[in-house]
Amino acid sequence: ARRDVRARHGVELSIVRQDLQEILDPDIGKIVREKAVGAYASMAHPCVVEHGGIFMDALPGLPGSVGKIVWDDVQDRICDFLRAGDSRGAMVRSYLGSCDGRRVRVYMGETRGRMAERARGAYKFAWDPIFMPGDQSLTYGEMGLELKRDSSPVCKAWDAFFAGEGPRLAALE
Repeated sequence: ARRDVRARHGVELSIVRQDLQEILDPDIGKIVREKAVGAYASMAHPCVVEHGGIFMDALPGLPGSVGKIVWDDVQDRICDFLRAGDSRGAMVRSYLGSCDGRRVRVYMGETRGRMAERARGAYKFAWDPIFMPGDQSLTYGEMGLELKRDSSPVCKAWDAFFAGEGPRLAALE
């Protein structure tokens, strides 16, 4: 994937695994801005961070920005949060925050879809086994990474990032 980024955008990305303190807030944009500033302060180098959420129509705002915490604790039992007759409609959003030491920018990608009744699929990243994008009958977990890319909110956020940041980042190298 990093080779694809270099070929398409002329930018070399490195993944740095580092725990950052995250604020709790319903506004994912605010969370990602704070994370970007914290990452820059820690690394003293231009950086990009990501945070996402899943939003159920029947439970406005939930689980939202705390989706990962909820998913880690209850896994696919999250599907049981919805009662018979509730809408299974949902939106997944991914936010990228970039910080170059002077500015923080936020980019968002989102995908509309539905919650599955139960987890399905071998690809187990976060809520991928319970989310079906668009009018698909497969969950992201059943699609796997390659098919997921076509509708992934993360990919949409990266597209927005490179549309706005790519040329500037390439000049920094």
